[in-house]
Amino acid sequence: MNSSAGCPGVGVLFRATDQMRFLELAHAAAERGFTSLVLGEHTHIPLTSDPGMFPGAGGAIPETYLRLLDPYIALSFVAAQTSLRIATCTSLPAQHDPIALAKCLATLDYLSEGRLTLGVGYGWNRDELVNHGHEYKNRRAIVQEYVELMRALWTETEAEYHGAYANLERSWSWPKPAQPSIPVLLGAAGHDRAIEAIVQWADGWMPGGSIGWIADRLAELRRRWVDAGRSESGPIVWVVQDVIDDEKFRARFDRLTSLGVAEVVVAFDSVEKDEIVPILDRYEKVIASNAG
Repeated sequence: MNSSAGCPGVGVLFRATDQMRFLELAHAAAERGFTSLVLGEHTHIPLTSDPGMFPGAGGAIPETYLRLLDPYIALSFVAAQTSLRIATCTSLPAQHDPIALAKCLATLDYLSEGRLTLGVGYGWNRDELVNHGHEYKNRRAIVQEYVELMRALWTETEAEYHGAYANLERSWSWPKPAQPSIPVLLGAAGHDRAIEAIVQWADGWMPGGSIGWIADRLAELRRRWVDAGRSESGPIVWVVQDVIDDEKFRARFDRLTSLGVAEVVVAFDSVEKDEIVPILDRYEKVIASNAG
């Protein structure tokens, strides 16, 4: 959904997953008018991981991070069984071969008829990245180059890319995404360095946090976006929020609508049906009232 289209969509993000409940909950979300399903990514959590590096949670890695599905395979099931948009928040391109990942994502977008949005992150887990053969200090440059290489494969009949961390000789690659190119949103704190990166190579932003802070940084992002001569439609913005009571959610949704965001994603730390379905039922009323 484009931010210029009016009311944002409302998605769900599952940080913990298991086989049956995951697909049941995807159907439950679709049946209640939610518009997207979002998954995060960690290939593994090394036992040497430093909990102090985890952003949030008081310096502890949540148990849910130990039980993540592969997002691309799992989202293919969601796309095949529902009409939901599919997205990542966030995927970790630096932990993949970018040529192979480009084909995986192009296939997913092609078969889902253009429903994929890719939220990418640099990755906070130093040891996880080192296991993939990269130095942590290089993660920002690696992600940028990998995205640029993938975008070349998605959009060019004969693609070529040469960087410090990624190289592609002139090549053919099919399928192409159903969309002109898969939207890539940077999931990073909105400090100046992150805003600069979004303006330079991303299609938009995928933040969490307080609405006031998001509004302030979004204004700065849009100012720099225009100054850089990027598209008149502006950056695509998906905002992630934790579960809150109905009235607070309605107020936040109204504020985010006024900010022109494309999607409001509700993040769950559980896959227990008896915990999630009542929340989906409550939020369904908010979605319906805004749609009406």
